Amino acid sequence: MDSENMNKNIGVIATKVFIFTAITISIMAILNGANIISNNIASIIQVLSIVPILILVVNSNNRFSITFVFALVISIMICIINGSIYMISGTMMIVFIYALNNIPDINYQKILKWLTFISAIMFGIVLITNLLTGWGSNNYEMWRVNGFIFRKSLGFSQPNITMLLWLSIILTSCSLNIRMERLVTIFIGLSTYIIYTQTQSRTSTYVIMLYCFISLLMGKHVYDRRGKIISKCVCIFPIIIFFISLYVLLHPYSLWADSILSGRLNLYQQFYATYGIHFLKTPELEYAMFDNGYLQSLLAKGIIFTTQLLCILVSMGWKIKQMRIKDMLLFSMYIIVGFTETALQHFELFLPIAILLAESYKEEQRENYLKRELN
Repeated sequence: MDSENMNKNIGVIATKVFIFTAITISIMAILNGANIISNNIASIIQVLSIVPILILVVNSNNRFSITFVFALVISIMICIINGSIYMISGTMMIVFIYALNNIPDINYQKILKWLTFISAIMFGIVLITNLLTGWGSNNYEMWRVNGFIFRKSLGFSQPNITMLLWLSIILTSCSLNIRMERLVTIFIGLSTYIIYTQTQSRTSTYVIMLYCFISLLMGKHVYDRRGKIISKCVCIFPIIIFFISLYVLLHPYSLWADSILSGRLNLYQQFYATYGIHFLKTPELEYAMFDNGYLQSLLAKGIIFTTQLLCILVSMGWKIKQMRIKDMLLFSMYIIVGFTETALQHFELFLPIAILLAESYKEEQRENYLKRELN
């Protein structure tokens, strides 16, 4: 009984700490996206926000998993060897996944509710201010496929940033267990289309609309769990997308495909021809323009960091023996967006998925325990 009470107390504290960290990460992402604070300041504050979670992990565990300690040490060594403090993102991901999966009695839904509320309010303030005053307009015209398109940023630094921040809100809100889910899904689809008409940002829009379509089609069955084989296949999806990206980098491409991807294929191959692929970072490409998170990681940060990143992404849901369909859909959305955006290490995208999968893992454990008790 004392153990149960202790777990509940730890869970209450952990929930509050994660709410603070999640809100901090979301606010920093939006302020940085709106050019209100610099990327360096936003990154520093996001890194500092993980300190309470580290303290919590230390105080709530009598012993640590050898795998966790090994992964943490390797991650820190990668930062030191590369001489790049920004690679601490890998360490942060490892801590988030471990804490969410191992600290008992965390109220995941409460974290997601607060995160959805704050991020939607902040996003709405920037968007409404822009529509009313024109503040923060970073609009431009560009060639796409067979004509020029006009793109609006709606108060953020770039239209794609606007859509990625909107995607982070969608990933968070769709992770909630709510009533009238179909009405909410319809609202999400309509809102996404309206924002798309202004930003013309394709990938985020496509994955959101596909999720809405499947969710409406399946109804409550999105909470059904599927078999172990398909669950593991979904987990290794990041590796599949990585090799697709690598194929695009190393093989000739058609002008049509390059046009569809707005010249990205030509740009990637120019980077590869000039700098190649190395085990450690390539300083010349650290601030280069990439629209593929897998290739950005490989070419700019090196093989070692990329291997670590893929291991982290695969491990997010690996403990779940039978994923829910919703888990598969939202995780796949995050992974697919990384193919055309440098989004894999955006914590406002990563965190809701890590929370969702940790909650699914804990629920599966409880369901299996109840089945054993009944038998």
